[in-house]
Amino acid sequence: MKKIFIITGGGLLLFLSTYHLTESPPTWFDEGHIIQVAINIANQGPYTLFKVAPGEYVSAALTATTGYPVTFPIAAAFKLFGQNLVVARSVMVIFILLFAYCAFMLVRREMPPALALYAFFLLVTFAPLYGNGKNVLGEVPGLLYLTVFLLFVKYIESRETSWLYFLGAGLFLGLAVATKPIFILLLPPTFVVLLFSWGKLTLSKFIAGFSAFSAAMGLWIWIQFEGQSFIQMVSLYSNPFAIDIASAIFHNAFLFISRPEPLYALALAAVWMLSLVIRIRKHEPISCAEYIAIGFTLLTYLSFLRIMPYYRYFFLGEVLALLYFPLAYSTLWPKRIPRIFFHLSLVLLITLQLYQCFFSSWVAEYYNSHRTAELTETLSGLSIVQSIFVYQAPEIPLFLPIGMPYYQYFFTTPIIVTGEDKLHLITEGVPDMVVTGQARLEQIDLSLYEKNSEFDRYTLWKKK
Repeated sequence: MKKIFIITGGGLLLFLSTYHLTESPPTWFDEGHIIQVAINIANQGPYTLFKVAPGEYVSAALTATTGYPVTFPIAAAFKLFGQNLVVARSVMVIFILLFAYCAFMLVRREMPPALALYAFFLLVTFAPLYGNGKNVLGEVPGLLYLTVFLLFVKYIESRETSWLYFLGAGLFLGLAVATKPIFILLLPPTFVVLLFSWGKLTLSKFIAGFSAFSAAMGLWIWIQFEGQSFIQMVSLYSNPFAIDIASAIFHNAFLFISRPEPLYALALAAVWMLSLVIRIRKHEPISCAEYIAIGFTLLTYLSFLRIMPYYRYFFLGEVLALLYFPLAYSTLWPKRIPRIFFHLSLVLLITLQLYQCFFSSWVAEYYNSHRTAELTETLSGLSIVQSIFVYQAPEIPLFLPIGMPYYQYFFTTPIIVTGEDKLHLITEGVPDMVVTGQARLEQIDLSLYEKNSEFDRYTLWKKK
């Protein structure tokens, strides 16, 4: 029976990961950033670069913060199978499947088999896994590396291990941090756990783990921040959106009690925290992996308070809280209430999540979208002897014919603007065409161009 449930969950995971793969969720701004870096890595070399004009590249270090653990696999896939959205998102499907498998392996070691199965189905039916995972973003790949790191931690604390386990733990911790800057928040709880476990370490094991971590981080710094100063890096990551942090904290904290998605995330974390308190008071064993996981979760929630309120910024912690929810919920379940109601409530939660996956989630809203099809139909037939200016739509270059010269500009935040020095080319009528997204067009003078076509949320302008 258990195998049947696992196979059913795996089938559902595969279906939801691939259903309308290129249309749902729609391709958009952040995905365009990362895909462009992967294309340039495939064609130009390992550095994170953006093309702003034919033959002219600039560093993408301050714009595309997703690192080589994501862009390298996609670049390799582009080399092997061609440069298109199907290939890029197929790599993301592999990340989703591997993450779900490793997460299941982790919870099997953290809780009884029945609870681990509930955790697996809670993950599989969690709509944001596909909303954030099918898009080319760093969240799910980072969760994969984080989960493998936690698995190594479990192996280390559960048996007598060789230095190879410490090597693996250090490597995957480094890969997680190199995936996105948000995973830097893994380091404080890991350091605290390491501090309390220092007496169990040998020098060789510590050196193995630290060397692997340093190698992964060193490669990230070399590739990601070529030509950027340390001050620029810190300035970006401390306040990437250049907003009033005090106001953001008040606004985002209120979201946790006023909006259903953040409220659900908060409830999951609250149940987990309360269960930990009870287990500590009862002197029940708590694994190092769980301590690291909840420490990271709390820090991601706190980090969400000080930035733009995009829900994927607390998604990482929410997923971990969801995985540990069956164990935490079981700890809090009153003994006087029959256990059957415990199981029924988890089945109901899984059913509600599954309904959301198919009918009421962000990813479900776009099951009937045709954005990718329209982009392909409109742009793939353009002549490569003409040039085009891509304005505030970094997802567009993937759909242009290979070899077509293009210029581009996009505004990410007030402190991150790319290609601003190329805007005068539109006023001078240098490019033959201009494609614009939904951005305001006050910055550019389109008097030399006329509207040629509108498709999805884009407009194509051709020179008069």
